[in-house]
Amino acid sequence: MFTSAPDDAYMMQEPDVVAPDLDSRAEQDTWLWQSFRYHSRTFSMAARLLPKRVQIPVAVLYLFCRKVDSIADHMVLEEGAQAALNEVHATWDALDATLAGTPPNALLWNRLHDVNQTFQLRRTPFYELLEGAIWDLEDRPITTLDDLVDYSNLVGGSVGAMMLPFLADSDAYGDLEAAARRMGIAMQITNILRDVGEDRRHLDRIYLPTNWMQEHGIAPEDLDGPTLPDGYPALLEAVMHEAEVRYASSMNAIAALPWGMRTGIRSAARMYREIMNEVRALEYDNIHHRAYVSTRRKAWCVCADTYDRRKAQLKRDARALESA
Repeated sequence: MFTSAPDDAYMMQEPDVVAPDLDSRAEQDTWLWQSFRYHSRTFSMAARLLPKRVQIPVAVLYLFCRKVDSIADHMVLEEGAQAALNEVHATWDALDATLAGTPPNALLWNRLHDVNQTFQLRRTPFYELLEGAIWDLEDRPITTLDDLVDYSNLVGGSVGAMMLPFLADSDAYGDLEAAARRMGIAMQITNILRDVGEDRRHLDRIYLPTNWMQEHGIAPEDLDGPTLPDGYPALLEAVMHEAEVRYASSMNAIAALPWGMRTGIRSAARMYREIMNEVRALEYDNIHHRAYVSTRRKAWCVCADTYDRRKAQLKRDARALESA
């Protein structure tokens, strides 16, 4: 799913557990931010560039997404698909109660209630994320590009739509939602490209469209061998192209955001998009290795957009290696 693994392979913390000594709101804020940073170096780094009034709300939103994700990707391994599905439905009920103003007595739900009171959250994207978890737990296949985009919209596009109340006035949502969803879809496709090996090994899931795999002469079992199958780099480039098109169009819409929001959102997109160049730097071996973007390169993404230039150089290097 959208947050399928922490950026730097950290272990999972349950975001709704409240330590008994978190008596003050300031202590809770500190814990929420540390949990956010623990799970996502990339998004927490970019969130620091957003106005301070939305930083903790963004952390709460991320931790809700993380909670849903942990059901589909972690609980399913420990307790099985049916128990995980039951937990998704329990989370659905807790979300209903929270948005209705009667949250369960846990930090995450209480703070999500507060965020909703302040920002009037849009409800549909939250339930879309839960539908994405159900997609995973029911083992629905990704057969075509349309399937990939539909799934990515549920678990990634929904997050872009969730963010809108933090970023713009409600009268701008109609103009911004399509772009926000495209960015979320692009990030989710990037996430999939990063985690092909882990998803296959640990969850027996393949999110690359199976008809595209067949067109490139790749069977699912070919992902289990010690070497990359022929045609695999070309397959990844085809999938990367779908993400890149959506990054480009969504970034064009960032200028419509209030000035103070633009740097944080643009930086998050650049940082996450750079994962695809890291896959190229691994010579497309995202089966045996996990691509990650260094802190130094993330910081550079804040200052400049060098994605296309680095992509071109990495592809030149790959061609030179092939011809050597």
